[in-house]
Amino acid sequence: MGKDLIGLVGLDEIFENVYQRGEEADELLKQKLLDETKKHNYIPKGIEKKYEDALLREYKSFCESKESGEKVKEKDQEETYQGVPREAIPWFPTVYEEKCNGCKECYDMCPTRVFIWDEESKKPKAAYPLRCVVGCSGCAQICKPKAINFPQKSIVNNILKRR
Repeated sequence: MGKDLIGLVGLDEIFENVYQRGEEADELLKQKLLDETKKHNYIPKGIEKKYEDALLREYKSFCESKESGEKVKEKDQEETYQGVPREAIPWFPTVYEEKCNGCKECYDMCPTRVFIWDEESKKPKAAYPLRCVVGCSGCAQICKPKAINFPQKSIVNNILKRR
């Protein structure tokens, strides 16, 4: 989230439980998702609103996948990177809207569809950060105004060393 980098664990289980209860993906659900996530993760104070928004966005995507019949990862099929659950690795792009010129090159080039195109702002949003391939920074490399940043690779390396 912005400059605060953190991997979140247990999101699939949280989303599945909320989905099974039939809760609507609306503004009222944001605080519940944040509270559940905070039980197993550290969320820095001061940016909880950003986490609420991101969690609701990810939950909506989860629901869309379930309802469309798209295969949603099962716990035993969890994606990993060198043995570490992908959701525990804070590797994803951060788009700085004030620098973005809306050229859409990052959106068009990303093969894993990390970005959605926000019609209101005419700028990309990194809506699906866990789809980002660990170590890939192609979108940042082609971004002429340098509006996309990634965490330092040393953060990922430190996580991998601790496994």
